[in-house]
Amino acid sequence: MAKISNVFAKEEVKKTTHPKRITKWIHYTKLAKNEKQYCDAKDKEEIEGLADLIEADGMVLQDLLVKKIDTDAYKIIAGHKRHAACKLLVEERDKKEFEFLPCFEQNISEVQAEFQIYSSNCHHEETPYEIMHKLERMQYLINNYPEEFPEIQGGRMVERLAKKYNLSRSTVGEYLTISKNLGDMAMNEFEKGEIDKSAAVTLASMSEENQIQALSRGCKTDKELKSYKEEFLNPTTNEIITAYEVLGIKEIDDLDRKKTCRKMIEKYGKSYISVHSDRINIDCTPKKITINEKELTWNCFSKLLDKVVSVNQIVVQDRKNKENIKGEQKCLKVSYEIYLRLIAGKQKCVFIKDNRFRESEEIEIYAVNQQGYNTKAAMFTITYINEQESGIEKGYSLLNLEMIKDSVKE
Repeated sequence: MAKISNVFAKEEVKKTTHPKRITKWIHYTKLAKNEKQYCDAKDKEEIEGLADLIEADGMVLQDLLVKKIDTDAYKIIAGHKRHAACKLLVEERDKKEFEFLPCFEQNISEVQAEFQIYSSNCHHEETPYEIMHKLERMQYLINNYPEEFPEIQGGRMVERLAKKYNLSRSTVGEYLTISKNLGDMAMNEFEKGEIDKSAAVTLASMSEENQIQALSRGCKTDKELKSYKEEFLNPTTNEIITAYEVLGIKEIDDLDRKKTCRKMIEKYGKSYISVHSDRINIDCTPKKITINEKELTWNCFSKLLDKVVSVNQIVVQDRKNKENIKGEQKCLKVSYEIYLRLIAGKQKCVFIKDNRFRESEEIEIYAVNQQGYNTKAAMFTITYINEQESGIEKGYSLLNLEMIKDSVKE
């Protein structure tokens, strides 16, 4: 029998312990600016406005984050503007009560201290250049000091930074592309705010020489740069079509142009294929294709193919191939009205004037819609064929069809 004392005994509750956060009051002259700080106040007016708020509150409401660098010296990690505002209050307004600032000392490595500079500036309205600089440095630190950031190891760098800084993967990818590919002149314009992020992304797709030429022509907006690229840097429509034919891209082209891009890199890029003739000059590497001295990445080339050689042409050719090759799945084109009735289950048979189909085989049936585009293909099984030997239908065959469930596809 349980003891009465045990019944009413209080269950011991385990307390979660958190590290104590002790505020140190440090004289403003003992606090040094961090050399890694990348987004200073835009002007003195911003510091004066912050000083007004601190004076109105009568105190600095949030501790500065600092790292000890000597016996009586500290380096600021977060709080540069608060420090500048208090310095202004003391030296320009004679407010001695703001000589000492509340600080929290961080016992961390130099690598982590630098990383915290970037991660703690989320409340500052950063320029596109500052965001790029931050992501570039964060990438460098994560890559070179993985032991300092075990919680974000694994996976692609873009995904890791996106996770750490709450940005989309595409946005992080664009900023890292700018960081990697922008030349000195373009980077200087980007830092000064003369070109925005969209324009920087477009410039980053050009060689440094072409970046300089474009900027020298006064092209600074994304629209102007894309027009310049279209006119001077991209191959013409005829050049793209010629390259398509000469390289035999038609043989590997796919409805999904991303797959086509991968196939071209594998077949032409990695083999360093070159073609030099009276018609065209082509040089291929795993990263780019050069057509008549116009360089572009495989990804850019596949996007240009989308404009010049439409996917619809591939669909038509694919179906013609299927119709002409025995043993492969066959296709049948019908009127749009019959197509709609077939897929709605209102019609179970069609007349045809050829004998290439066989009972029990599967066929694709499609049509051209009212807008002139090919419809999605629907899969049917031929249950039996009734050949007409007399009357006006003589020479025709009646295909009796059974639609395969959920078979309508692109």
